[in-house]
Amino acid sequence: MKFKNYRVFQVFSVLYLVGILLIIYIFYKIYTQLIARVTGGADDDLFKLFSQDSIWTTVCFATSFLLYLPGMVVINLFINEVNYKTHRQNIIDGWKRETFIYTKIALIICMSIVVLLMNVVATYIMCNVTHTPFSISHGLDILGLSFLQTFIYLMFALLLATFFRKSGVAIIVYFIYGLLFESVLMWIFSKIIPGSQHFLPLQVADSLISFPEMKGIFDNNPGLPIMLFAALAYAVLYMYLTVRKYKYDDL
Repeated sequence: MKFKNYRVFQVFSVLYLVGILLIIYIFYKIYTQLIARVTGGADDDLFKLFSQDSIWTTVCFATSFLLYLPGMVVINLFINEVNYKTHRQNIIDGWKRETFIYTKIALIICMSIVVLLMNVVATYIMCNVTHTPFSISHGLDILGLSFLQTFIYLMFALLLATFFRKSGVAIIVYFIYGLLFESVLMWIFSKIIPGSQHFLPLQVADSLISFPEMKGIFDNNPGLPIMLFAALAYAVLYMYLTVRKYKYDDL
């Protein structure tokens, strides 16, 4: 199936770009108006969230809340191919099982790059809105972390799709776990072993990008080197489990 012609992918691309622009712009307006009231109009960016050094982190942090949308697309794409027996026909045509699932991982890499480019566009637009100099060099490290964060979210979605094989069930589990259950687990883990909450399946990706100038709200974050290693380990684990599950599962 050519995903570029797939309507869900087309709708996702438009909605995601519009969504990230709306989220960051609404946040910017609320933030600046609130700060202006507190400071009496002396400084509407008291925490320097939209300075040249912080704007990349602010945008990538804010837009990460929409990563469930591309995850939902990944689930739909995979399960639709399973339902339409596309994967079985590919194997009949001579593909190995691993080849089919590797193409899905390659698709996730492509989608992660698309999300990264959308973050660049969103940052460029916000730089113009906030009259902040746009510098790609200031955002290279954050863009790399954002790419890894997106990849982990989408690989987690693909892993769920390979296990459940029903889009409705996989999407519900994806949303409930990410938006509700993991938050509960984070609270429990933080009480038992402070800092361990950052190593949960999706939080490990979220902890890569801390909100600029407010890192204190991310209690007991072990630090970027450790979190980067943990995130890469999770990415490899998700790929391994996904390939293994599909390779030995019934078609």
